[in-house]
Amino acid sequence: MTSPLAEYRFDRFEVRPAQRQVLVGGAPAALGARAFDVLVALLERRERVVSKSELLDVAWPGVVVEENNLQVQIWALRKLFGSGTIATLPGRGYRFTAELEGASVVKVADRCGEPRPATDSPGAPGNVPRQIPSLVGRDAELDALIRLVELKQLVTVVGTSGMGKTTLATAAASRLRERWTDGAWIVELAAISDPLQVPQAVAHCLRITLSGPGTPRDQLAGVLQSQSLLLVLDNCERVVGGVCSLVEAVIANAPGVRILATSQKLLNVPTEQLYKLGPLAVPGSEEVAAEHFGALRLFSERAQAIDPHFTLSSSNVELVAEICRELDGLPLAIELAAARVRLLGVAGIRNRLGERFRVLKGGARAGPERHQALQTAIDWSHELLSEEEKTVLRRLGVFVSGFTLELAQNVATDERLDEWAVLDALGGLADKSLVTADPGEPPRFRLLESTRAYALQKLEGAGETTSVVKRHARVICRLFCETEDARFGERGSLSLESFIQQLAPELDNLRAALSWAMSDPQRGAIAVALAGASAEVFRTIGLAQEGLAMLQTVQDRVDDENDPDGAALFWLRLPMLGENGRLTRSTMMDAAARAQRIYRARGARRRLYFVMYMTAWTLGNFGDYAAGEALLPEIVTLEDPKWPGWVRSFRLHLQVGFCMRQERFEEALGFAAEEQALLEREPGEEARLLSCLASHCIGMLGLERDEEVVPLARLTVERSRKSMASPARPFLYLTAALTFLGRTPEAQETMRNAMGSWRRDGLLTYFGWVPALLLAELGRLQDAARVDGAAYAFVERTGIASYPVFRRAKILLQERFRSARLKKADIERWRAEGGQLNEAELARICLGKG
Repeated sequence: MTSPLAEYRFDRFEVRPAQRQVLVGGAPAALGARAFDVLVALLERRERVVSKSELLDVAWPGVVVEENNLQVQIWALRKLFGSGTIATLPGRGYRFTAELEGASVVKVADRCGEPRPATDSPGAPGNVPRQIPSLVGRDAELDALIRLVELKQLVTVVGTSGMGKTTLATAAASRLRERWTDGAWIVELAAISDPLQVPQAVAHCLRITLSGPGTPRDQLAGVLQSQSLLLVLDNCERVVGGVCSLVEAVIANAPGVRILATSQKLLNVPTEQLYKLGPLAVPGSEEVAAEHFGALRLFSERAQAIDPHFTLSSSNVELVAEICRELDGLPLAIELAAARVRLLGVAGIRNRLGERFRVLKGGARAGPERHQALQTAIDWSHELLSEEEKTVLRRLGVFVSGFTLELAQNVATDERLDEWAVLDALGGLADKSLVTADPGEPPRFRLLESTRAYALQKLEGAGETTSVVKRHARVICRLFCETEDARFGERGSLSLESFIQQLAPELDNLRAALSWAMSDPQRGAIAVALAGASAEVFRTIGLAQEGLAMLQTVQDRVDDENDPDGAALFWLRLPMLGENGRLTRSTMMDAAARAQRIYRARGARRRLYFVMYMTAWTLGNFGDYAAGEALLPEIVTLEDPKWPGWVRSFRLHLQVGFCMRQERFEEALGFAAEEQALLEREPGEEARLLSCLASHCIGMLGLERDEEVVPLARLTVERSRKSMASPARPFLYLTAALTFLGRTPEAQETMRNAMGSWRRDGLLTYFGWVPALLLAELGRLQDAARVDGAAYAFVERTGIASYPVFRRAKILLQERFRSARLKKADIERWRAEGGQLNEAELARICLGKG
């Protein structure tokens, strides 16, 4: 337990335990005595999850009360402090999650007296968790693995399922995350089965857009050439071929990237360094000193998490040691055993283990030998489940990368199991460590991959695979369609933030559902619905290329006559994902026209509004301003003043774009101010508001109010980094303003910081003239000409019109070339060279690494 403090401060709250007082903004707040006791207990134990039984003991000492009494107190605390202050971990308990003012990083001693590593800087790049699970009994392995990763470019942690490879690799990455300027990233590969999808999975995790020429593997390796990072590839065994191909390309082209892989078998790459992870240490029959054996320590810690009254003592240590020996020191099996302490006691666990092992060892076993120990643990755990829990577990196997409670209920229910029965079964599965609960609002659940594979076997054995997979696909389709309609439909009011929060976590489930739908031509309607309803999610989170590919995959199943709703949404989303040169003008305009016809016939006013916006925006992107602006009167007529402000902001955004491209900057800023006023009154629309602020930057640059751009662009960059919005464009305008002002050192540093987002969004060639001008100001005229040539080649290839900020940069760039008295032949040769370069090569040139 963390040492108690005299007072705790967070947000606008102050908690004074000694005075039993809570202040809100300096004023006392009413809080019941039981709720106050629970609050202090959570604050004092904030480094860990606090079980329900422990909180009951604190708030009601010596009294037996129902668990719902505790839930009432938690509800009171959340009502006062906000729902995000206390996290619920189903099956485990609660945890205080708000950040305390002035709280230093605490080294938390585990129950065996050894300190855990302090958490790293919260500013470190990457997705490595800042708080990692405790590594009981793995201190030596962690130190050894860290040394290998520091010395070798590729290290593979190999061991059987349930050995703790992921936990060890995560701990190593967390400890090392500050060693690389671009941080440490964990890529979970268990959700994919196609080796060809490995580069896309890695790119998705790193937020890199793969949209240029060449294979995804080569594109990704090219992007990583300029990176300095640690890449953790987790659960490689199902896609070893794809991992090997990518790893070889990265090793050959990206010396600044270190790779730490986990797998059940070697990758067999020539430079690979093996790290074999064995079982936890278990005592022999004569050795029972718990502090010397990781297996016993793990059992003790996990048992205490379930039952705080459990202690490892002379009365039970020999039985615990016997259990750990029978389970071969496998961490997952030990955790499963410890989870039963409260139900069966140590002696009861030992007795059941003996019976189960005799049965399983008595005959031939199916499946690979390396799975037998884990299969034993899961089989034994499965036999402890009720029939309802067994049914729910096997049906949950169809989910990929997790699920919500609502999704679990929709898929697992039938005429025998209602929603409440599924809820109870899910809680039981979480208690028994067969389902993992991830904190969040709402919480998400997931099966470990080995448990999921086991569940799918049971599903097949029960003859339910066909029906449950079908139900899963339809449930996921309904989720995406209903959420999309709640955002963009005729009466939609869902914010962009909520829209993404609900759908982005389910993209792996969507991919699985679409795979099922595409396996039978008779499922065309559901395939089209899945692709169309998910397209906006893919575009918003920077995966437009994948979303577009998904749309193109189902295009031959679009049926305008028999499925007009699905077809119209498909044709609406196709041009939205086809921006930035991904599709030709004719393809985009044809799709928009088909969507228009359907929505006009169906009288779908708001949907037609979005189609007309997209049509006009497309025309503007290709420089046909007259045709685009000719659509504005109908768009204005369609617009309903009762619509949410974020919907009406689309028309204003369109007018901003037309004015900007035609250099009517004062008029553009007027429309941008109207758009901003609408969006500032719309909660959850931060990404769209930031796009509006970026428009202000363009207008001020056009008016050469460069000094005003700098603080606004900096603010927009910082706010973008804290939201779902990409900072690519505000970074561009900041770089441009600093360059125009002659503040080249600041501009150069900004370009370095921006390059990652420019590359992820695939916009470097489109933005090219701004970095080209900066390079010229730095005296690097040859590089400037190459980037200039790449930008011209992009415009010629796509036909996309340039923004005024690019024209201003182009004019100044030509002046620099003339003043340097360069030969025209040399400039043209360098430009021609630049026109042949990809974005990775251009990035290296801009950063001085080419």
